[in-house]
Amino acid sequence: MALPRILAGLVLSTCLCGGAVAADRSAEGIDCARPVGTVDGDLCASDLAAEADAELNQVYAQARQQLSAQAADGSCTYCANAEQQLVLAQRAWMQLRDHDCDAVYAFHADGSSRNGAQMHCLTTLARDRTRQLRDFYELL
Repeated sequence: MALPRILAGLVLSTCLCGGAVAADRSAEGIDCARPVGTVDGDLCASDLAAEADAELNQVYAQARQQLSAQAADGSCTYCANAEQQLVLAQRAWMQLRDHDCDAVYAFHADGSSRNGAQMHCLTTLARDRTRQLRDFYELL
């Protein structure tokens, strides 16, 4: 995706291994409940996008693990194929997400809300995909 370099770095820098996200910006003097200015809002939106992405990655891994385990123990005849299809579907979904959010960015490109709009798009789509995977694969 053609994320602006600064926001791409922000999203990546807020993710920690294990899915935790450093979303507390108070040490930087930023109140994400009431961000002041575009930069603060973009930082907070970036944190939310990173958090949603981390949760999606965790649920996706859980779905793959479940399919793999059921294929291995024989309780699901077609789960190996289902896992392969899930991988392909996730890759296609990522391309859709990228194009969708790039379009949102382009739509807002003339204004200062472009980064926040793109981060909102990324957050919304990741949360939606997480709900889909939980529903489709009966995950908690």
